[in-house]
Amino acid sequence: MPLSVFTKISLIYLVRSIARTVSATGLIFLAMGVISAGKPDFRALPRGEIISTIMLGVIVAGLVLGWWRELVGAILILGGFFAFMASVYVTSGEAGISPIFLLFPLAGSLFLAFWLLTRKR
Repeated sequence: MPLSVFTKISLIYLVRSIARTVSATGLIFLAMGVISAGKPDFRALPRGEIISTIMLGVIVAGLVLGWWRELVGAILILGGFFAFMASVYVTSGEAGISPIFLLFPLAGSLFLAFWLLTRKR
């Protein structure tokens, strides 16, 4: 049975709502981490940690911009996440990170899915 137009629209906006919820959750967890860690002294950090910190900033920019510009947000989130993972792997030799970081590619994928579902053909 084909979906009605209203059902399709509802499902599309459900994807956006989930993306925004995951994005807000990721921002809250990042804020909690920043508050608990305090302000770092960038002069004392190794180069790999500086790059990882910059990539987290790119991810945060994507999480915020994704609320208004889904494609830009998705590109920043996914690109920043993969660059962050690469920098963690290069500096530590392993890609073992907290499972909470999986919220970022999930949010990026959902923003990208919403953009694909709503773009003009």
